[in-house]
Amino acid sequence: MYEKTFSIKTLGCKCNQYESAQIASQFLSSGFKAVPFGSPADIVIINTCTVTDKSNKKCRNYIRQGSKFSKTGKVIVTGCMVETHKDELDAMNEVQASFTNMQKDKLVILSGAIGTDNENTSISTIANAYALPFMRTRGYIKIQDGCDGGCSYCIVPKVRGNPTSRPVDDIVKHAQFLIERNCPEIVLTGITIGKYQYNDDTLASLIKKIITLEGNFRVRVTSVEPTHVSEELIDILKHEKVCKHIHLPLQSGSDTVLMHMNRPYSVDFYTKLIDRIRSSMPEIAIGTDIIVGYPTESDEDFEATVTLVKQISFAYVHQFSYSPREGTLSSNYRPLPYDIIHARAQRLRDIARECSYQYRLQFLNTIRPAVIEKDGDGITALTDNYLKVALENNHYSRSKLGSIVPVMITSVSEEKIEGSIEL
Repeated sequence: MYEKTFSIKTLGCKCNQYESAQIASQFLSSGFKAVPFGSPADIVIINTCTVTDKSNKKCRNYIRQGSKFSKTGKVIVTGCMVETHKDELDAMNEVQASFTNMQKDKLVILSGAIGTDNENTSISTIANAYALPFMRTRGYIKIQDGCDGGCSYCIVPKVRGNPTSRPVDDIVKHAQFLIERNCPEIVLTGITIGKYQYNDDTLASLIKKIITLEGNFRVRVTSVEPTHVSEELIDILKHEKVCKHIHLPLQSGSDTVLMHMNRPYSVDFYTKLIDRIRSSMPEIAIGTDIIVGYPTESDEDFEATVTLVKQISFAYVHQFSYSPREGTLSSNYRPLPYDIIHARAQRLRDIARECSYQYRLQFLNTIRPAVIEKDGDGITALTDNYLKVALENNHYSRSKLGSIVPVMITSVSEEKIEGSIEL
């Protein structure tokens, strides 16, 4: 009997990664087989991102690329770009159909991949299916959606809507579902997870409920807005079942630029938050986002960012060169010249790389708990504090795939970290 196949290309945030996993669960439970994107498939799905105009261009390229792998010559498109450019996408010859974010939970039926009378599934079963890890070891759980922030450069509130939080009991049941299937790490994701609020429960109290579950697993918090970090959240990060890692978007080290961006905090607020977190967890990995070349960023503003990055010495920096996003306030400003943005970006990238190296170097010859994962043809370990460690690809390391084990970090360079599993 012929087994139908599908593939998914995911662009953008971890929330999209979760939603792709949920889509994959629909197709898998309906009798389809998953293949990597780039392999021939009966159905090819592109889960899009529209955070910048460059993101839109990348999505169009993957749509055209994906159509070459589809046995029908067309792809199914979903995600945030559908929210803003549906007519344009539907007009592309390579697009079979497009579906909004709200339609993702029933995509296998809406796309026509199966009939509504399919004996293996039903609309209610599909819509309520818990996402399993897809093409990865760790499991993502989306705990909320939406954002009501007013950042001048960001289109996300328009495509994701106001914040809504998933019921606590449903999240805990999803976590239990993953733990029972030997998922070693649960990654909590959403659009603004720090705004999680369901009745009296907050992000911190939600984590407390998850870590009371039985099993050998840990919880990882993803990106949290600086103003959403409570003392309760800082306290829960200290728990042995919670990863020593948090991502705190900075965007700029200049109070002037932060004000123009409509970011709701100052540099002083941000640095004091970092100090509070590190005072009790000096080993914690703190990552950030920075936009280089915002239209009103002066040389002095950029130097302030450089100084702050050196001062904080982030574990890693996700750096973005500013590009106008149609539909946002900042798109009305005149962009800075390309050569200025490019030069600033290169300088900050070099500084951030050195900061990351210095952070990683302090863990040389130390042991960290790590999840063992397959990485292409190799084996890697992801530590609790977000260090990716290359392991020797032997029988013993392969036998530990999907487990949390102690890993000794034996070598640290600017290019990579190497280590070994402690016996």
